[in-house]
Amino acid sequence: MLSFLCGIHVYLFQVCTGLKEIGVGVVGLGNIGVTHVRAFMNVKGAKLLAVVDTIRERADSIAKMYGLKSYYTLEDLLRDPDVELVSIATPSYLHAPQAIYAMEYGKHVIVEKPMAVTLKGARTMIDRAKKNGVKLGVVFQQRFADDIQRLKKLIDEGALGKLFFLSAEMMWWRSEKDYYFKDELARSWRGLWLTEGGGAITNQGIHYVDLLIWLGGGRVEEVVGLIDRLTHPNIEVEDIALGMFRYAGGHLGSIVATVSVQPQNAQYTKIKVFGDEGCAEIHDRNLAVLKTVKGIEAEVKMVEEGAKETLRQPPNLHQKMFQSFVDALLEDRDFPIPGEEGIKSLEVIKAIYLSSKLGQRMKLPLDIDMVI
Repeated sequence: MLSFLCGIHVYLFQVCTGLKEIGVGVVGLGNIGVTHVRAFMNVKGAKLLAVVDTIRERADSIAKMYGLKSYYTLEDLLRDPDVELVSIATPSYLHAPQAIYAMEYGKHVIVEKPMAVTLKGARTMIDRAKKNGVKLGVVFQQRFADDIQRLKKLIDEGALGKLFFLSAEMMWWRSEKDYYFKDELARSWRGLWLTEGGGAITNQGIHYVDLLIWLGGGRVEEVVGLIDRLTHPNIEVEDIALGMFRYAGGHLGSIVATVSVQPQNAQYTKIKVFGDEGCAEIHDRNLAVLKTVKGIEAEVKMVEEGAKETLRQPPNLHQKMFQSFVDALLEDRDFPIPGEEGIKSLEVIKAIYLSSKLGQRMKLPLDIDMVI
């Protein structure tokens, strides 16, 4: 008993003094995986220990660059007792099985979006996290952008009044040659229903579905959707998707997500929020419009129209999100984006697909116990 109490005191001392560190391993070292590595190097309370990639040269190169251990299989990483948190940045179809495998080893998991390519997979992940007593987080780093946090606070404080409409436009470009069919790995999973789980709205637009749900109050009840493939003849999944939905509060929302915009410097992302006392717009991640009947017109950033680069993400947002997750682990509290939160955008997207296929409105939650 004495040794147990001493252990607790040591642990609390480590947490309070910042000496306690969570051992981290990153799985998958593509563009986003490398972003995970760079971000975790600057997270307080976390110690990045290892990386995993099936391409040995890539794993060894990143490990050498950052002074880490390199593994070539997930199982080898999971057998490392010093790794407590696994960060998954592999192709989408691997997210659910790899996360479940890690949680069966008792590891905490933070996984890239989409958390799974099927609702069934996402629900199983949530169940396994509970069963194994570990935390499951989903990567939606856009929530941590300063101006988006600022807008969320304004909405919650009632500065815009009662919301009646939110919309998002994600007008991007992805080429068949340089993205979908870039190399053997890309050709093995991108653009395929089986492995990517969907196209423009699943892989890219899911961030903005998440933001619409979060900013709009957290729950969608009804969805109507249309999808098509209009400019990418050699892929299976959609390159444009439109969705309309009704929130639990009665207000409405819409999204259009496409990867067909040309020229590339015409790409942009906008989120618009309208209430009965004001409105606001986010252009990319910047608050570009804020007007209220009470005279609030905040000083906003001048935004250059046209995002020339939408493939690479700034690592500081991942760092902020990972910091929040690690803090939740060290303080044994809830992470703001657990599996239960991460599945919401996936369910709305599946409802958009089903609505487009069936030609009808879809009620949420989807009462479907099959692999979709």
